[in-house]
Amino acid sequence: MVTYVLVFLGGYLVGSIPIGYLIVRTKNNLDIREAGSGNVGGFNAFFVTGSKATGIVVGILDGVKGLAAVLALAVFGGREFWLQAVCLYGAIFGHNYPVWLKFKGGRGLSTTAGGMFILGFSYTIVWCTLWVVARIAKRDILTSNIVAILFTPTLLGVLPWGVVRGVNLADPDLSQFLIFSSLTSSILLLSHHDVVRDLWRNVPAGQG
Repeated sequence: MVTYVLVFLGGYLVGSIPIGYLIVRTKNNLDIREAGSGNVGGFNAFFVTGSKATGIVVGILDGVKGLAAVLALAVFGGREFWLQAVCLYGAIFGHNYPVWLKFKGGRGLSTTAGGMFILGFSYTIVWCTLWVVARIAKRDILTSNIVAILFTPTLLGVLPWGVVRGVNLADPDLSQFLIFSSLTSSILLLSHHDVVRDLWRNVPAGQG
């Protein structure tokens, strides 16, 4: 148990590096937390600065945090699946609730995607596919996020396990991976609580 706590805290420290805040503050002399949605992720960095390049760079570097946390653990011998999963969860919570920014961070999508390169690339593929379908159905970006978050674990459970496992570097069994996917979606849903609230109130997402 102590090992899992230490790994979570290590992941948290990596994830809590406030990339978006630092880049926007340095480049545009703005506090990203006080503009747009107030989130420190790539989408709000783009919205606040009007620069696609800034948004892309922030998104990529946020993804690197998730990837780096899991890779660093593996380098030091932590190759057990759930240990790596806990490390990624720490990085996501660090990004979403960084102590350096009074626990006001991002939504964790890029950081999750970075870690999923190792732990479950099939999750990313299904998530992105569902997101694109929702956008084609003329849903806004944040609502599309919710659709993808909610239905990704279900679709992963329906698809042939051989297909799902074939694109993953990690090798959990089916039940482990479905539990992992469900927990991941739950964490991401928590960071979208304001979007869920607005949808429940029938208010355009992000405007409630």
